Amino acid sequence: MRFLLLLLLMVASALADTSTFKKLEEKLKDVKSVKVFFVQKTRYSWYPKPELSKGVFYATKDGRFRIEYTYPDRIVMVSNGKEIIIYNEEDKEAIIDSTENNTSPVIESLFFFSRPLGEVFDPVGELEKGNLKVVILRPKRKDENIKEVYVEVDEDLDPRRIRVVDSEGTETTIEFIDVVKNYTPSSHLFRLDLPPDTKVRRAENLR
Repeated sequence: MRFLLLLLLMVASALADTSTFKKLEEKLKDVKSVKVFFVQKTRYSWYPKPELSKGVFYATKDGRFRIEYTYPDRIVMVSNGKEIIIYNEEDKEAIIDSTENNTSPVIESLFFFSRPLGEVFDPVGELEKGNLKVVILRPKRKDENIKEVYVEVDEDLDPRRIRVVDSEGTETTIEFIDVVKNYTPSSHLFRLDLPPDTKVRRAENLR
């Protein structure tokens, strides 16, 4: 009984302390553009070995982004804010889709900073992990792909790692290796000129 009471007190304390969330939300308001080198690990509930990938992503507050996976496959995802192009360099195939069919408030808020955290998430807890703080978030609206999000920030409130858990127990952790904020993107960064031999398909034809 004593241990149960202690556990309940610890949980109540974690739920009550959401000050880091508010500070993080304020800090992200000043981010206009971001470039992040990352390592991504995905653990499936049915498979013991994590799936590893590496790459870099660029994003601006107006919704444009570019994600370049460099390992294990070379895949580029580019959006000018209206369309998304997914290009597999090895297979020389590309899929083009409308951003309207791929909008996720969670992704927009967490990675592209185009929506305020408080508009998308409810903070449900805050924990200490060494010299990092972990903010636990849940989407305000039900998201079929995301159940909980754990954002690890350092003492400067810079995100170092984001762990996303879906409804089936799959965990995807994205570690931020190097971050550059508020840079000026080149004019061609959010455009993708496909090679002439690329097999292009429209997403609406695949549904």
